[in-house]
Amino acid sequence: MRVQAYGPLRTTFFALFVGLMVCIGPRLMALGVADDPDTMQDPMEDMCAGEMQWMIGWCIDMMTAGEMPGSMIQTALTAPASNIGVFESIDKPGATGTRAMGINPQGDIVGSYTDRTGTHGYVLSQGVFTTLDYPGAATTEAWGINARGDIIGRYTRAGIAGVRGFLLRDGSYRDISIGNHLITLPTKIGASGEIVGCFHDISGLVDMYGYVQRENDVQVFTLPSSVAPAGSAAMHNGVMPGGRTIVGLVNAAPGQARGYVVTDDVLTYIDAPGSTFTQAWDVSPRGRIVGQYNAGGRTHAFTLYNGAFVTLDVPGSLLTTAFGVNPEGQIVGVFNDAAGAHGYLLRK
Repeated sequence: MRVQAYGPLRTTFFALFVGLMVCIGPRLMALGVADDPDTMQDPMEDMCAGEMQWMIGWCIDMMTAGEMPGSMIQTALTAPASNIGVFESIDKPGATGTRAMGINPQGDIVGSYTDRTGTHGYVLSQGVFTTLDYPGAATTEAWGINARGDIIGRYTRAGIAGVRGFLLRDGSYRDISIGNHLITLPTKIGASGEIVGCFHDISGLVDMYGYVQRENDVQVFTLPSSVAPAGSAAMHNGVMPGGRTIVGLVNAAPGQARGYVVTDDVLTYIDAPGSTFTQAWDVSPRGRIVGQYNAGGRTHAFTLYNGAFVTLDVPGSLLTTAFGVNPEGQIVGVFNDAAGAHGYLLRK
């Protein structure tokens, strides 16, 4: 694994104002990319296009090896460990695709599934699936759950552009979208209630900002891409209790990504061996990081703990991702095989 450490980061803070209007044209002009067709991706025209393909659960169902950026590198990689635990498939009965995105200390798992009626969120507790649908939503996905049982995720509405964020607490749903931004993607919720994710209006290469949300207070994090040096292409994905350590990803250039860890404002990059496409998706309270990388013609999940980088591939899978980890080191994610997309739980 290759890492680089940097000094304190300059972050910006802002308060959310009701009625904040995002004016996409002037922002594009300010970033100097208004006429560049490579950055003019309409995120609602093809929800699974470009950098969005890993950020929306159902998009993973359609991924094949030939579509994976950074996947053509044939460099020898860290060998999978022989004693990593036992993979258990998670499949919602009647679903055509199931994804597992988050897990809490009690072992409750959240994610999404798709069936003939659409895409729905779920919580899986003690072997029982409970469907989650945001009121009035066309699609719902659950991405994170903490020890208190608070659940965060995303939803869409028919005929309304954009992806919104939600919090489900004590049986009540609440919209937690960031201002009037077109897309808000909450990814995880910490033990003390911090919510991390990203928001953007144009694309994941131009104006994607990571954030930490504590009730109405939002802290914004920026890392630029080569496409828009004055913009941002960062996404916060996992948070340790107290919020001092956060993991995420930055879309460094088209088809390229790097994972990162931010601890007390010090940034460290995570780059899997032989890959130009690495994403960190969660971190446990004990500091175990999970994510994915592309190399050798496919996508692999990984775990990084105490400096040891270990590849995780579900046997017989065409791709494997890791999206969540709990204090016990149990890992959840998604794998695709000839039959479709499945969630999994990796038990120690």
